Amino acid sequence: MAIDSVDHSKGQHTSGEFDILRGLAIWVVVFAHNIFYQIQSFNSANLELAFTFLNFFIVAMPIFFFITGYFSVRVARRNPKRFILSRLRLVVIPYIIWSTFYIIMQYFLSGFINFGKVFSLKDILGYYLLGNAVEEYYFIFVLVIFYLITPLLIEIPPSKFKILLPSLFILMMLFSALYYVPNYYDIHWISTFWAYRNPFTWLFFYVWGMSTFDKVSKSDFYWRKTLPSKTIVLCVALYILSFIEFYFMPYKYEDGIPLMAPIGLAFSVVFIPILLKFAYIMSGKLPILSKIFNEFGRHTLGIYLVNGFVEGLLLGLGFILYPPLRLKSSLEINLLFFAIALIISFAMVRITWKLSKKIYALIF
Repeated sequence: MAIDSVDHSKGQHTSGEFDILRGLAIWVVVFAHNIFYQIQSFNSANLELAFTFLNFFIVAMPIFFFITGYFSVRVARRNPKRFILSRLRLVVIPYIIWSTFYIIMQYFLSGFINFGKVFSLKDILGYYLLGNAVEEYYFIFVLVIFYLITPLLIEIPPSKFKILLPSLFILMMLFSALYYVPNYYDIHWISTFWAYRNPFTWLFFYVWGMSTFDKVSKSDFYWRKTLPSKTIVLCVALYILSFIEFYFMPYKYEDGIPLMAPIGLAFSVVFIPILLKFAYIMSGKLPILSKIFNEFGRHTLGIYLVNGFVEGLLLGLGFILYPPLRLKSSLEINLLFFAIALIISFAMVRITWKLSKKIYALIF
């Protein structure tokens, strides 16, 4: 995830707002992983309620890429080679450890539950190289690519980002549309697997974060000022359009469909500054709540890595204690799973941090 949390080049501590935003995002990620379980079995009222908020989930991955890009600039400019080595160490080692754990776990459980996984040597190598041991590890696959090209990106003069960012936004819209729109007509040009892992779907947010670092280093933090009313109006309009976009999608509840919607991604572009403003207000007005999100924000990578295990454990226990759960769920049950999964995931990471910083650094 967005693992960097350093002081800004001005010497001002800005990571608090970003940690709050990351905390919000990891809540959204865990919520999204739980809310979709057997969502078709919800009663109509709860289905509509869940439907209303689904598109807010789109913003989580853009937030992580944006913040990671923001905090990558300063370190990469100091020493590009050291940047790559340090980031690969921080991300790849925990990724390999947890991928190995999930591969072994799925291998032994495959006799009881059909995971649809193949365990030949070729496929196992694919799980590691493509971030496929657990579905959500596509994020790390893309993140490693961004880290590797960061030394090239920092060579681009800040003035050129005015041209680069619109170009990357167009590419994001293009690849998103090529994946998303044909699904309306039962045509699948690009698989969800590769749509997730397409760097051009996410590169805009990473580079936007880098550009934001340079922008605020020369002026005030724009999210601390009054937001233009047109930004709020545009955000509301795009959210309504993204809701309509999602509503008419025949495969709306399949993995990846909500996340890859073009209007939804455009909504995220407008929504992130608003969320930064919200985080800034929260840090000043709601100290207790901001501290909670701040703590989650400091451990997002660990929570992200361990959450698949926690969710699988809870679901397995649910099958044993309540067998009908295999076929149906409810909003209330999924919300309960979300709350328990979030607390346990955070507790595991936090306890490890308290017990041993070395072990924490190795696995989280």
